[in-house]
Amino acid sequence: MSVDKAIINGTLIDPVKKTERMGTILLDGSQIVEVDYSGHIPAAKEIIDADGCIVTPGLIDSHLHLFYGGTENGILPDLALLPMGVTTAVDQGSAGSATFQAFYDSILSQALMNVFATVNISTQGLITSRYPEDLEPSHTDIFRLKDLFAKYPKILKGIKLRISQEVVGNLGMKPLEKALETAREIGTRIVVHTTNPPVPVNQLLHYFRKDDIYTHVFAQRGYSILNDAGMLDPAIYDARKRGVIFDAADARVHYAFPVIRQALREGFLPDTISTDLVQGSRFQPGVFGLPRLVSKYVALGMPLVEVIRTVTYRAAQVLGEEKRLGTLNPGSEGDIAIFKWKKGKTQMQDRLGNQLEIPQLLVPQCTILKGQVVYRQIDF
Repeated sequence: MSVDKAIINGTLIDPVKKTERMGTILLDGSQIVEVDYSGHIPAAKEIIDADGCIVTPGLIDSHLHLFYGGTENGILPDLALLPMGVTTAVDQGSAGSATFQAFYDSILSQALMNVFATVNISTQGLITSRYPEDLEPSHTDIFRLKDLFAKYPKILKGIKLRISQEVVGNLGMKPLEKALETAREIGTRIVVHTTNPPVPVNQLLHYFRKDDIYTHVFAQRGYSILNDAGMLDPAIYDARKRGVIFDAADARVHYAFPVIRQALREGFLPDTISTDLVQGSRFQPGVFGLPRLVSKYVALGMPLVEVIRTVTYRAAQVLGEEKRLGTLNPGSEGDIAIFKWKKGKTQMQDRLGNQLEIPQLLVPQCTILKGQVVYRQIDF
């Protein structure tokens, strides 16, 4: 069989089977057609030699901000993410019901990569970090939200809100209650920014249903997922059993190493690891991009296969796109990322001043989107 491309000699990480072994990926047109572990080099129009490299499905960043030009924080998806091996991204609430159409027209409809979004419960969305969004429940435009979810069912993946004390103020839990009411009427999930919540985590989690997303799970400002004894609150385990999804979304300030380490000690891995990338953190040491966060979690002791699963197959499952994205299975979309480990001494610091030394970084070498090379290091 002759195919368009064959990626050979790489160590393939299959996030479905949770395997890490040398093999060959065959791409024809926009799809993966076969994964071969026999060592045979097939007939192909283009051979990509991934000797010494890690080969994964294209990465999925489940939480970042993409409304470039319509918000202060937005980044351009293709320009910023494809060179990082990220082929799918989910904007988390940059636009509200009044601004989503402009977001779709200017960014989402123009992107080469796979893009999805949630809509902010605030009508105007998250325009700036300088002041809070308007979360007065009576201002929610549920009719417009229903129209948007009906118009863009393949793009929209939930309703987003921030429940931090400094954001909700005297409204307390009312914005969350409104978001839940709205989500029930539409038939979608809520995605909740949980850093510094108004109530303890065990109370907050009572609001979450199956498939709702608790994001910034490792934050340690105000109430956190740790109880007074420094252990994970039992409510966390109860929530996971009933299907609540936990997203890291570390950003620059929404994580603390002691919380992550305790969670890993107790075997509580995040469902998804994401960047919460914005203009101020893109290419900057504190976040940079998803490969740096993958490297961070490996340095913290999470197995590479498990980390890759959170940013590929598990993230695709959360989106309901696991048959098409985040997998090496034949018939799935031909999105592939190729990386090399680069040794060095890199440090990251959480908002509390705790330091982590990262002995090696996963450095992107090549990104393939829908069967086409869209990024390549000059020496690869």
